[in-house]
Amino acid sequence: MTQTYADEASNSVSLQDLTDRVSTDSATSEALAHLLSDSASTSSNASLSNPPDLPPVDGGPGAWTCLLGCWLVEAMIWGFPLAFGVFQRHYASHPQFRPHSALIPSIGTLAPGVSYLGMPLTNAIALRFPRWRRAMGGVGWILCLLGLVCASFARETWELVVFQGAVYGVGWVVCYTPLLFMLNEWFVERRGLAYGVLFGASGVSGVVIPVAVGWMLERWGFRVALRIYAGVTVVVSGPGLLLIRPRGSAPGGVARTTQRASLNAVQALRPFATNIHFHIMAAAVFVQGLGFFIPNIYISSFAEGLGLSTSAGSGLLALVSLAQVLGQLGQGLVSDRVNIYIPLAISALIPGLSALLLWGPAKGLAYLAPFAITWGLFSASYSVLYTRMCSFLTDTIDDGTDDHDNVSMLLYGFFSFERGVSNVLSGPISSWLVDQRRAIDGDEYGLGRYAAVIWFTVLCMLASSLAGIGWFWRPRTKQKRGYSGG
Repeated sequence: MTQTYADEASNSVSLQDLTDRVSTDSATSEALAHLLSDSASTSSNASLSNPPDLPPVDGGPGAWTCLLGCWLVEAMIWGFPLAFGVFQRHYASHPQFRPHSALIPSIGTLAPGVSYLGMPLTNAIALRFPRWRRAMGGVGWILCLLGLVCASFARETWELVVFQGAVYGVGWVVCYTPLLFMLNEWFVERRGLAYGVLFGASGVSGVVIPVAVGWMLERWGFRVALRIYAGVTVVVSGPGLLLIRPRGSAPGGVARTTQRASLNAVQALRPFATNIHFHIMAAAVFVQGLGFFIPNIYISSFAEGLGLSTSAGSGLLALVSLAQVLGQLGQGLVSDRVNIYIPLAISALIPGLSALLLWGPAKGLAYLAPFAITWGLFSASYSVLYTRMCSFLTDTIDDGTDDHDNVSMLLYGFFSFERGVSNVLSGPISSWLVDQRRAIDGDEYGLGRYAAVIWFTVLCMLASSLAGIGWFWRPRTKQKRGYSGG
């Protein structure tokens, strides 16, 4: 996700901010403040970003109104894919889609996967045409609504894959990218606070949406549920979209400066090709991404297999979302204070063990609820570590420059793109591993039907936790980020 616009003083935009979606996957204000602290805290940037002919930054009606608008859009549009588990259960039991049930998990993984994969392109467009950012956000918002409405008319599984998966994902990334650019115009010194508030939106909505949508699916079916959700999205996030306005016109030379700098991206990343820490972290991110979305897809169906109610399955997804918000705060604080390899290993090891010891042998909520909380606290908030990983890597390279923030943003884009690829792959892989023809057996591990996909999740997490071996190759260079200690 191309990230070389640090020269933009008045509109200081960081591609790192753009790639922090997650999902399902998100970061925290603590994590964001880290990469932004060096440039945002300087007095020269502060004076340049707050000229007398523009509204003030970091406060005032304009800044808080823009943040409120972004929060409403985030809550409704990004919160929806996080609740796909309730759709997975509904579609898998629907007579119309059961013949091609192997495609159903791809619906849930495509929306966030396409968002990750599309960010480099939408970032380049929003950066190149700053005056069209607001219109671009509106177009993406309409695409999301179009995806929901068209999916409500689906009669084949592939139509759901196209509209609820791909079209919705494209709409989200087209909408979200320019909104973050505009938000960054309003917040400089307090940008970490702004993003902490913003990223909490999907966590808050993630507590409500699975329960509400699950109830609608059970009462009226997917067609009515999708249309109602589209209508509520218009009512809630529509006014929010109108509240989001740019602070002022972008400097005329911003796009040209960015284009010139982006030509050096390959050269900037070349030293990492032989860096052992880069290879360890890249492998860990990819493997973790293969498994991290699987519980969101199948935990509701698993609960149904145990004979639990629909509301219980929806409540488990809500628990994951709530724990994710807390996990993001905790991961950010810990990664500030210890060597990055410690939280990197622990945040994969504990979810892997919880899937092995809690999800697989689960016979009721007494096992599933602790698993959902553990998964949200550690695995679902894994991407908050990306910022620290990037800064750690730049500190291991002595390239004779002080451009570490821009290189960190390039690395962040690489890790996020990796997550997008593994996200997309996890859909068909998990579908192949779940044998829908096999009867549910409460006496078997993983109810029999889900045993293979649970083992796959466990192995992905445990394999990712092996990144902790990187601690033994700690660089000799002086660390500046607060985690050089053992």
